[in-house]
Amino acid sequence: MHRHTIKITGTVVGLVLRLFFFFCLGYNLLPAQTRVFKPHLYGYLGTDESLTASATVGDLDGDGDLDILIGNGRHWAEQNYIFYNTGRGFFRRAVRLGEELNTTYVVPIADLDNDGDLDVVVGNDRIQNMVFKNDGKGHMVFDHYFGYSESNTRGLCLADLNSDNFVDIAVANRRSQNFIYLNNRKGEFSSSQPFGLADEATIAIASADMNRDGHQDLILANRNAQPNKIYFGPKFINHGTYGTGKDETRDLAISDMNGDGHMDIVTANIGQKNVVYYGNSKGEFLKSRSFGSELNATYSIDLGDLDLDGDIDIVVGNAGGINHYFLSNGTNFNQYEFGSIENVTYGVSVGDLNGDNYPDIVTANSGSQNIIYLNQPANNLDR
Repeated sequence: MHRHTIKITGTVVGLVLRLFFFFCLGYNLLPAQTRVFKPHLYGYLGTDESLTASATVGDLDGDGDLDILIGNGRHWAEQNYIFYNTGRGFFRRAVRLGEELNTTYVVPIADLDNDGDLDVVVGNDRIQNMVFKNDGKGHMVFDHYFGYSESNTRGLCLADLNSDNFVDIAVANRRSQNFIYLNNRKGEFSSSQPFGLADEATIAIASADMNRDGHQDLILANRNAQPNKIYFGPKFINHGTYGTGKDETRDLAISDMNGDGHMDIVTANIGQKNVVYYGNSKGEFLKSRSFGSELNATYSIDLGDLDLDGDIDIVVGNAGGINHYFLSNGTNFNQYEFGSIENVTYGVSVGDLNGDNYPDIVTANSGSQNIIYLNQPANNLDR
């Protein structure tokens, strides 16, 4: 019998000891998971048949808690719904948003007419977009259509783009012209202003003052290997880029992720890792940090301080895979799982639904029920 001799060196001993401490005592070395997201026992919204593309949270009826808007109908016309929070995160009443069935992708909210309550804008695929006005009691009344029937609307950004203190609308139309619709100061949007390329494959738009010149800019998430762009206000003609130039970005969110006073861009990507792009005072994004896995098809993203430690954390929705949230420690992002691997999550939205001050998560799932996940203490359990 042959015996194989292994030469033990100081390097090998050190490696063995490090592996021992990592695997055997690793619970003392890894960051503790402080929060977990568990499905709300009564937090299942809609049906398995609904092709939900997005969920939006906001206090629509002015009673101090957050309600949920569900946008249905990606590819086929379906009914959109409002689920009203009846207190402490229970949603026992739902009403139809409008009488029409639409091919809806997004349902963002803002006070469009400056009357103190939240109104709803509905972004539809290849039919006109819609505006619903709040009657002051949380009832949404259809007001008018806007946009073009041929537009492939995928995203809407509601922001004051011309500094007149009224909310305007930037529309992301995938592989067709993007438009800005300026508010006529009555909450109406009839005139359009094109921006960007005629065939820009934009799937989502966000706004912020990226170069700190006092004007809102528009940050685009583009698909089909087109560069992601920033169009600088107030004219939205001059632009910069961020990313590799050929990313497949599906969603984005804006915040100061590292606390340096400059706005950063967090992107949800398919076929590659998700990325945080760190901004500087010139509106440039020369530094970045990737997170997640290139194996995940991340369709949606939202931000919030999930553990109330003062850092901005990240929630992502994946298609055909487990969803993730990333807790920031100011430098790195620690990854944790929530949800079911079977869900195709098209949208995630973060907000405190049960009044405990900790942000919860709503997932918009295409082909399965939408689910509320409550933010709960992890009791210092290991990841």
